[in-house]
Order: sequence, then structure tokens, then C-alpha cells
Amino acid sequence: MRDNLLKTRVTRWLTFIYLFSLLLASLSLLTCLAATLATTKVSVSPSSITAYVNQDFSIDLVIGDVVDLYGWEFKLSWNPTLLSVVSVIECSFLKTGGNTFFSHNENQDTGHMIVDCTLLGLVPGVNGDGILATITFHVKTSGECPLDLHDVLLLDSFERQIICEAIDGYGNFSASDHDIAITSVYVSPRNVLPGQMVQVNVTAQNQGAQAESFNVAAYANSEIIGTQPVSLDSGTSGIIQFTWDTTGHSKGVYTIYANATAVLGEVDKADNSKTADETVTILYNGHDIAISSVEPSKTVVCETYCISIVVTVVNYGLYPESFNVSVNVNSTILETKNTALNSGDSVKLDFIWNTTGFSKGNYLLSAYSTVVVGETETDDNAKTEGTTTITMIGDINADKIVNIIDIVRVALAFGAVPANPNWDPNADINGDKVINIIDIAIVALHFGETG
Repeated sequence: MRDNLLKTRVTRWLTFIYLFSLLLASLSLLTCLAATLATTKVSVSPSSITAYVNQDFSIDLVIGDVVDLYGWEFKLSWNPTLLSVVSVIECSFLKTGGNTFFSHNENQDTGHMIVDCTLLGLVPGVNGDGILATITFHVKTSGECPLDLHDVLLLDSFERQIICEAIDGYGNFSASDHDIAITSVYVSPRNVLPGQMVQVNVTAQNQGAQAESFNVAAYANSEIIGTQPVSLDSGTSGIIQFTWDTTGHSKGVYTIYANATAVLGEVDKADNSKTADETVTILYNGHDIAISSVEPSKTVVCETYCISIVVTVVNYGLYPESFNVSVNVNSTILETKNTALNSGDSVKLDFIWNTTGFSKGNYLLSAYSTVVVGETETDDNAKTEGTTTITMIGDINADKIVNIIDIVRVALAFGAVPANPNWDPNADINGDKVINIIDIAIVALHFGETG
């Protein structure tokens, strides 16, 4: 009796294991079959990339043969020792169906990004072929690596997943045979009177595999200082010396830079030019304070929120000075700050304008420096720099209505901080230096309001 019961149990377990194995095999077969039958493809284009060190290149994320695409997401991985991300841009394919929300997040240290996008509202999805996004990389060093496209998720307008095939890309990165670079520009002295000489030392380097002959030119702002021929063997550097005679030049801050002509076959031309880290200031022979710029952080600010106004002040005189700088909003003095500057120095003063109590409208921004003892050059002690508009809360484009245009503008810059290429200061409504869900919520809370 016990033996029969045991045999029955063993038989049942063996049957269960057999059926479970069949089920797993069937699921595996169905998965393979689904992948085989998937006609929608998302791929890296071009699939094979060749680029040179210090060069930027772009890839497209291309979708083909899709029906009713409402939203998408993909992850992409790369070798972070070889590449760094320059930009991630949404392309037009999904936008043909209406307004979209686009976001991306990349980790440069691990070489990983996640990018997603969705249509907004009750609209049908998009059909056909197109480009989802364009990603630009910078090549840091030689090597090769896959551009691994994975975890691709496509959804239709009914929130159902669209089966698709993901196709990777592959990159091969090498040093160019021909590559000239300007690696440094050094100037001395930094402060001079008109007529004095400035020494400009330019370091050029042959980063290619061949000996090269080329020209190097130095500039002060847009005026050429001089041009010299240079010859360098592969892997060597040379210092080219220029002398800038400042005779006839007016007082001001001058940017010094150098440029090397591209050699035959050179691909990486981005490093053929370089600007000196320090500027040269031509001084006034006396006392002279000047306001050189007035820069508001936004052109449109929502009422009751704050805006930053950065004023740049320069001491063009020969003497250290102490003075006051004021910022005006129309005819109202917003704030006054005391500052001190040595000869030839400059400073950026940050003024905060809290718009609480100010009515909606356009406001003229200006700054003024007090006249120091002995100063006769006073025309540049004041400067006016355009207008800033106060609008109703949520109306970031100042068209007097809070609508989908405002939401889309915030969404297009979602996740951005001031260093990002898609940074939009007007979309940073609360001024916390990041565009996030708080800014979207502010617009949403006032959606439909006019005034």
C-alpha cells in the first residue's frame, strides 16, 4: 500500500516536472518567436562609427515600421573612458502627433543614460519611420566600444507595449594622422596704458603622426596682432612669441586668442583655436570706474518670484578705488552695494530683485556707479540693458495666458541646470537653478488663467 502510494506521488512529481519543463520551453519559444516576428525596430544609426580623438560625433536613434507610437523610452550604454556626452536632443518624429514631454538623464562616470518621451493628451499615436533622438558624443581617447541600446520600451495610445527589436551601434576611435592644436595662450602684462607692449606666447602642438608646416595667428578681440609660420615634427610642441603694440587702442578689456591654420587631411579642427585664460585691460591715465554690463537672469519673471541681476564693474583707472553701485528698476532704486577695486580689476555684483509688490509689465533695468574723486570719464558710469517683463504666475512666455505652450516650454528643458545646453532660465520659475516637477506644477496650478 505504501509502495503504491509512493509510486503514485513520484509519478505525479515526474509528470509535473515534465509539464513544467514543457511550459518553460514553450515560453522560451514564444519569446524567440515574438522577437522574430517583431517588425518594429529601434536602432543606432549609423551602426558603425569611426571618429577621431578630440572630435565630436552624433548618432540618431531611429525607429522603423511602428504603428500608434504614443511614448518611448530607451537606455544606452558606452565606455566612459573613451566617450563623454555632449548633448541629447529630441527629434521630430513623435512631435508630428502633437505636443510632447521629453526628458533624459545621463551618468558620465558609468557611461549610461535613460531617455524617454511621450505625447501629451488624448491624441492618437504616430505611425511610420523616423528619428526619436540625436545624441552627440566627444571622443576622449583611442579605442573601440559598443553603443549598447537596451531596455527599449514602446507604448501605444492604449498604454499597450509594442514589441520591438533593439539594434546596437559600434564605435572605433583613433588618433588622426594630421592634427594641430593650440594648447595655451599666455599674456603679460595684464594691465597696460595705451602705447605699452603686451607679450603673447602661444604654444602649438603637433598631435598627429606626420610632420607639419602651418601658420599661427594671434588676435586682440577681432584685430590681428601678427602671423608666423611654424614647422613641427610629430608629437612635438613649440612656443610662438608675439608682441602687441597697444598704441591707438582705447581703454577696455581685450580678449586674446590664437588660431592655427588647418593642415591637409586634418579632421579635428576644434582645438586649432584657443583663448587666453586672462584678458588684457588697457587703462585710462587717471581715475575711471565703468559699468560694463547689466545682465538679468531672466527676460520674463512671474510676479512674486525673484530674479538675479548681475552687474559687471571695471576699474579702468590707475588707482585703487572704493565706490557704490546701484541697480534701478525703471526709476526705483532696487539696491546699492559698496565695493572696492584695484587698478585693472573687475567684479560681478549680484543683485536680487524680489518682484513682490511690482505690477505686471515691462521694466527697464539699469546700473549706476558713483563718481570717484578725480574722475572725469563719467559717460560709462551708468548702463541700461534692455527690459524684463513681470507676468502672471505660470505665463513664462508673457503672452497673457497660461496654456500648453508654457507647459511644453518647461517640459523641453526638464531636468536642465544652468550648465546644460537646453537650459531655459524663464522656465526656472522658482529660481532654484533646476527645471523640475515644481516648475511644471506651478504652471499646471494656473493653467487656463489669463490677464
